Parts: sequence; structure tokens; C-alpha cells
Amino acid sequence: MRYRIGATPAHPEITSTDHMLVLTAVLGLLIGVVLFVLARYGRQRWLVFWGGSLVVASLIYLGALFLGYY
Repeated sequence: MRYRIGATPAHPEITSTDHMLVLTAVLGLLIGVVLFVLARYGRQRWLVFWGGSLVVASLIYLGALFLGYY
């Protein structure tokens, strides 16, 4: 879709903010913990790995954020 020079589109793109990324990491942490616990109870190894990986990734992001690397 083309626009004239200097014209703004009717629906400008919505970009993500830092708050959205933090919310996503916190939700990922909570969902990962729940999945990890349920998978351990249900003896599902692939879900233990997936849930644990989600927890680790969320903790790495939040740790980097709070330590000032991001």
C-alpha cells in the first residue's frame, strides 16, 4: 500500500513498549512455573523441559533488566 509523501496512514503501527515486554516476561515466568509443576506431576518430560526453559528465559530477561543490561 502506498501513501503520499508526508501523509500519515489511517492506522499507524502500534509499537511495543518496555512495559509490554516486562509483562510478557512475568506472564512467561508464571505460566512456565505452572506448566513445570503440572508436567512433573503428570510425568511429561517434554513439558518439564519446555516449562523449565520458559522459566529460565524469563528469569534471564528480568535479571538483565533489573541489573541494567537492557
